[in-house]
Amino acid sequence: MRFFAPLILLLSLALASCHSSLPLPAVPSNQFENPACDLCHYMATGHLIFVRDTAGMGSAIAASTGQYTHVAIAQCTDSGLFVIEALPQLGVVRRPFESFGADILDIDSCFLCVVDFYALNIPFDTARFIARVNSLLGQPYDDYFMPDNGRIYCSELVYECFLDSAGNHLFSAAPMNFLDSAGRLPRYWQQHFDSLGFLVPQGVPGTNPTAMSQSPFLLRTKYQ
Repeated sequence: MRFFAPLILLLSLALASCHSSLPLPAVPSNQFENPACDLCHYMATGHLIFVRDTAGMGSAIAASTGQYTHVAIAQCTDSGLFVIEALPQLGVVRRPFESFGADILDIDSCFLCVVDFYALNIPFDTARFIARVNSLLGQPYDDYFMPDNGRIYCSELVYECFLDSAGNHLFSAAPMNFLDSAGRLPRYWQQHFDSLGFLVPQGVPGTNPTAMSQSPFLLRTKYQ
């Protein structure tokens, strides 16, 4: 199994409480790092973590939308670094970065094979971001992939949390695609929506991790 090298380096250093200095890209002034949080020497509130898996829904998402199949948000607090994400069986959760990292590094059970880190290079309202995150915690996962239905999926969580000072979304929505490169509906998606008794929301406005990662205001970070 192949893992993205910077994640291995970041997790190995952080989980071993290593305090050596790593060169990092400049963090926009609207983001903040907490000196009391070791992991925040490497990450900052608002960094996005994009992943790709090779099983189940991940495989179907990759076939329909491209490289990434999941996206999560980093948040630095007085208690440490946390990951905020929407997961199929748990809904919207906030968990310690160590827990997220343990899943990544558990080769025997983890199916994640690509992990990349991105930072926003435009201002966003940090206070509004945190308030929005808190308001969405516990919301169920959106198996229907529909907007404004009281449920939320991973990239929709990012879409809903990042707003400018006027309350406008920083990320854009676009017609969703569930078809593969040959224009066919993968069997996984057909079975998934049949089990829900719901039509495939092809073309309904939404988001996906790969398209989100291509936003012009995101910078991929390089940990050396």
